[in-house]
Amino acid sequence: MRLDLITAVIAAGLFICCSQEEHRLGPVTRPDTPAVPPGGGGGKTAEATLDGTLLRTSAADPSIAYCNGVFYMTMTGSSNIAMVSDKDLSKLTTAAHSNSSNLIYKSASDPSVEEIFGSGAKINGTWSPEIHFFSEEDCPGNSGWYIVFALRMDDGNGNGEKSAAYIRPVVLKSLSGTPAGPYGDPVTGREGKTRRFLDANGDPFTAWAIGVSFLRIPTGKYKGIYATWVDEVGRGEGYGKFYQRIRIAKFSKPWQIASEASTITTPTQAWEQKGASSTLPMVVEGGTAVYGDHGEIFLTYCGSGYWSDYGQGQLTLKRVGDDYADPLKEDSWVKYSKNPIFSSVKSSDLRGAGHVFFFTDAAGKRFFCYHAYPYVGGVKQNSRNAYIEPYTIDYDDKSDTAPQGVIKFGLLGTGVTAPVDSRITWNKAVN
Repeated sequence: MRLDLITAVIAAGLFICCSQEEHRLGPVTRPDTPAVPPGGGGGKTAEATLDGTLLRTSAADPSIAYCNGVFYMTMTGSSNIAMVSDKDLSKLTTAAHSNSSNLIYKSASDPSVEEIFGSGAKINGTWSPEIHFFSEEDCPGNSGWYIVFALRMDDGNGNGEKSAAYIRPVVLKSLSGTPAGPYGDPVTGREGKTRRFLDANGDPFTAWAIGVSFLRIPTGKYKGIYATWVDEVGRGEGYGKFYQRIRIAKFSKPWQIASEASTITTPTQAWEQKGASSTLPMVVEGGTAVYGDHGEIFLTYCGSGYWSDYGQGQLTLKRVGDDYADPLKEDSWVKYSKNPIFSSVKSSDLRGAGHVFFFTDAAGKRFFCYHAYPYVGGVKQNSRNAYIEPYTIDYDDKSDTAPQGVIKFGLLGTGVTAPVDSRITWNKAVN
C-alpha cells in the first residue's frame, strides 16, 4: 500500500496561532506555507511514524486537535471525560497516558447532572465529546476552546439507551484559554460544571440529542457557523418507524443555536438501515464537516447501527454559481449514491469502524481518527479502539450525487480499512 501517496500534502490551512480549526470549521486564509503556532518550532517540522493504524486501545468516539506543537485527544467515557496530550502522536496510547490520571470532567461533581435529570441522578455515559475552538470574531465575548458532548443518565435499571428522557447535550469551556483546560461552565466559570445546550429561545434541549458538531460557510449569503446534531423519531413505534435524523441550525454561541432546526438527512439508503429492529433505530449520526481546497463543503456521517455494518457516508452542499445553497434546506445536500465511502465490512480484523473526526499535523497533512471493534482470532472484542489514517479528496471522481468529488478513506476509498501493519507518517513541530 502506498501510504506516501495517500498522505500527500493537500494545501490545507493549519491553525493560525491556534485561532482556527481547519478540520472542523474550515479555513480562514490559506497561506502558501502553513503557519506553525507559537511554540510550534517556527515552521520547522520533523517526520514521525506510527506502526500500524492503531492509536489507542479501549477508546471510542475519538477527537483530536493539534495546537502549539501538541496533540490533544478526547474520547467517550463512562461517567467522566479524559483528555490525553503529547507532542508525539504515537504516544497518545493507553499505556503512556491513562484515562484515570487525565480526567478533565467528573460527572459525580457536576451540579448540572441533578439540574437536568433530577435529584440523585447519576451518569453512566459521556457520549461523543468533541473539542472545538472559536475565535472572538466567531463568538464575540465567548471565544475559546470548548468540548461538546452528551450526558446519559443511569436509572439503575439499564434503561439509559432505551428512554429518550435520559440523554441531553452539554458544553464545557476551557478556563485557561488553552486546550489543556481546566474546563467548566462557559458562563459562570465554575470548574467542572457543564452548561446545557440551548435552543433559539434560550431554553434547554428537552429531547434526545447527541453528536453536536459545527459547520462553517465561509462566504456568501449564508456565511456563518451552523450547529449540527442527531435526534430521533418514532421511539417505541416499531421497525421502520424508529429512525435517527441529522439536524442543523444557525449558530448563536457554542452552547446555543439561533434558528429553528431543520433536517439534513434521514436513513434513505439500504446500508443506513442495517441493524434496525422494532427496538433499534435506523441510523444516521455524527455529521462532521470536511472542507475541500476549492471551497467544497462535505458532511460525513455514520450510517447503520454500530452493532451492525457501521460505515461512513457523504453529503455534499450544493453550489449556486459562486455561492452556496441554503444549508438549512434538505435539498441543498446531495447524498452520494455509492455510500458508504468508508466501512470495515470487508475487513477481517476490524468491524464497526466509524465516528470519524478530522485533524491536521504540523505540516498541514490531513488525517482522520475513528473507532472500531478489533477481532482477535475471528472473535469480536468487547472494547473499541481508536485508529488514525490519512485521507484525500478526489476532485475528479464526480457524478450527479458527488458533484464536487469524493472523500477517500482507507485504501483510497475501496471500502476497507488500511492493513494493521501499515505505517502512518505525520509531521510534528520541532522546538
